[in-house]
Amino acid sequence: MAGNSVDVSQWMEKLPNEKKLKDLVIPGSHDSGTFSLDKNMEIGPDEPNLIRKFGKLVKPVVYNWSVTQSMTIYEQLRSGIRYLDLRVAYRTADKNSEIRVLHGLFGWTIDQVLDEVNRFVANYPKEIVILDFNHFYKMDQAAHKKLADTLDASFSKILRAPGRQGPNVTLQEMWGNEEKVIIIYHDYDVVDTYPCFWPPHLICSPWPNTDDTNQLLEILNKQSEASSISEDALQVTQALLTPQNLTIVKHVTSTLKDVLASKCNRQVTEWLKTLRGTKSHKFNIIIADFVELSDFIPTVISLN
Repeated sequence: MAGNSVDVSQWMEKLPNEKKLKDLVIPGSHDSGTFSLDKNMEIGPDEPNLIRKFGKLVKPVVYNWSVTQSMTIYEQLRSGIRYLDLRVAYRTADKNSEIRVLHGLFGWTIDQVLDEVNRFVANYPKEIVILDFNHFYKMDQAAHKKLADTLDASFSKILRAPGRQGPNVTLQEMWGNEEKVIIIYHDYDVVDTYPCFWPPHLICSPWPNTDDTNQLLEILNKQSEASSISEDALQVTQALLTPQNLTIVKHVTSTLKDVLASKCNRQVTEWLKTLRGTKSHKFNIIIADFVELSDFIPTVISLN
C-alpha cells in the first residue's frame, strides 16, 4: 500500500480480503491510555514504594516520564492505530472502585476507553482493533471478573474468538462474521472462563529495554529477520526507547517525548522506509510512543 497520501482511517478495508491477521503489518501504540494520566490522583501501584512515599514531590517527574501518547483512543484509531496496549489497575479510591488505565499514574476508566473503541468500530465497520490487556495491578479475582464482564458486554456481538485458526484467520472471515474486536487477556484463569478472549501465548512481545537508539535499531533489525518467529502467534515489535534511571536523573525536568521519543521515532521511521517493497521483513504489529510523530503510522501501513 502507498503510505503518506492515503486516508489511514480505514486502511484495513483496502487490503486484499484473503490476507491473514498474522501477515498484516499493523501500527500500534505503547501504553495507549497514558494521554489521560491525571496528576490529581495518587501515584500508581506499579511504582516502587519509595516513589509512592514521596508522591507529591516526584509526581511531576513521574507524569513527564510516564505519558507515552498525546492522542485519545478514538484519535489514535482514526489515525490508523489498530493495536492498543492496555495496562490497568483497580482503584478503590474511586467512589465505585473503578478499573483504570495505569502507568505511574491513573488515567481514564476502562468504560471511557471502551466507549471510544466502540464508537470507532461502529463508524468504520471493516477496521479490526486488537486490545491487549497485558499488565494488571491490584486486581483480585472479583476485579478481573468485573473487567472481563465489562469487556464481554461491550463487544459480545463483534468479538473474534481465537478458535482453531488464531492469528491465521483471514480478513474475509472476520468481515463476513462482522467480527471487529480481538481481546488478548494475560490471565489464563480468565481466558478459561471467557473463551472469546485470546490467551497470552497467542502474542509475543519482546521488550528491548534500552534508551539507546542505535542499540534499538540493531535489536529491531534482528527481529525483522528472525527465522524462528512462530506462525501461531501475533508478533509485536516494540519500536521504542525505555528510559533508564540515569536518563531520568539527567533530564529530571524534561519529558520522555523530548528526550527519547522524538529522536527514536524519526530514526525508526527512516529505517522502516528502507524496507518498503522488500517483503523480507517479518513484522506484524509495530508499536511506538507518540505515534503521531515522524509519519510513523503511514510508514508502518505502507509495509503491507
